[in-house]
Amino acid sequence: MLSFEHISHKFAHHLLFSDITLQIPESRVLITGPTGCGKTTLLLIAAGLISPSSGKVTFRGQEVTETSIKKQIGISASNVALPETFNVVEFLKFHCEQFNSELDERWLEEFGLIPFLKTKVEHLSRGNYKKLSLLSAISQKPELLLDEPTNGLDKQARLALEKLLAGYPGQVIIASHETFDDPNYFERHIDLSCETRTKT
Repeated sequence: MLSFEHISHKFAHHLLFSDITLQIPESRVLITGPTGCGKTTLLLIAAGLISPSSGKVTFRGQEVTETSIKKQIGISASNVALPETFNVVEFLKFHCEQFNSELDERWLEEFGLIPFLKTKVEHLSRGNYKKLSLLSAISQKPELLLDEPTNGLDKQARLALEKLLAGYPGQVIIASHETFDDPNYFERHIDLSCETRTKT
């Protein structure tokens, strides 16, 4: 379970959010809020990629900044850059070796990435870059944090993502401003614009 304990964060003199306390045991969670409210930043903090100005985040009782815990949390976000010198196959191989994981290759076809396996990451279109980011996060079979997961995806990839997430075994936390076709998919909805003080 992800737990946020008195999380506050600011950039320069701008306070993004203050004193957020949340426990998230649910397996499917949607985080919404207006642009600039801190949805992406909260996911980056949850993944242990940036440190909050104050407070801490734990996963199964351990702080998410610990290396062993980071490997249990996959994230796809525009702020998380992929290494550009690899081609798609090289990057996925490298990523899976780093996390001792394996990607079901049928998802490469489902997401329409087969024609781009030899394309360097730096030359991918925005949509294909997004697909690769999603598949690398999902390959770990971890707890999953997805920031605006449908942004830039074509219809085929959106359907593939819905299919993949429907059978995903781990927790999925999505931050998005978009609505989803199945309103019953999420067990909990967190409106970040309302989470500026302590909530549980």
